[in-house]
Amino acid sequence: MRIVVIGATGHVGGYLTPRLVDAGHEVVAVSRGLRAPYRKHPAWEQVQRITMDRAAGDADGTFAGRVADLRPDVVIDMLCFTPESAQQLVDGLRGRVDLLLHCGSIWVHGTAVEVPVTEESARTPIGEYGVGKAAIEELLRREARGSGLKSVVLHPGHISGPGWPVINPAGNLDLDVWTKLATSEPLTLPNFGLETVHHVHPDDVAQAFELGADATGGRHW
Repeated sequence: MRIVVIGATGHVGGYLTPRLVDAGHEVVAVSRGLRAPYRKHPAWEQVQRITMDRAAGDADGTFAGRVADLRPDVVIDMLCFTPESAQQLVDGLRGRVDLLLHCGSIWVHGTAVEVPVTEESARTPIGEYGVGKAAIEELLRREARGSGLKSVVLHPGHISGPGWPVINPAGNLDLDVWTKLATSEPLTLPNFGLETVHHVHPDDVAQAFELGADATGGRHW
């Protein structure tokens, strides 16, 4: 397949793009062009690099059309944070691509009242980021159920990995928390320990998007 990745050079994209190339896909990497890929890999030599400024393109209404003009079968969007931006992309891709994969977030769930949190749990998204991601998800759901653009939304947890500090169960970066857990020492946590995050390696997130792109005949929103 021909796959366009928006935000291809970022943390997850640095693992995702080589994965897609190694799987035999034709990959077009869309980024602002301000930096080298987060992770070096020989596969980047086979990737078509396209420079686009999404903010500017959304402002003048050209971004979605430029993405669609790349003739992708699948678009993977790692960098969409507002429903307005998502709507422009959906309008531009409708009828022109097979599938849109969107990177959501666990922040759509908000404060947990029970653990583990499942997809069926009640949601109370908090903060501009969580509220925006929840609105995007609902937009994509309505679009797909209305016989429009098919999409898949994935909700990564706390993306960690090399070079990225890991938030501990106490909600901070204190490494002593991990020491206490590893040595079975007492550890006091707020609110009965409900404020937890799911740590995930960027390559695991990348694999999920790769599988989502391959499973175009599966369940979509």
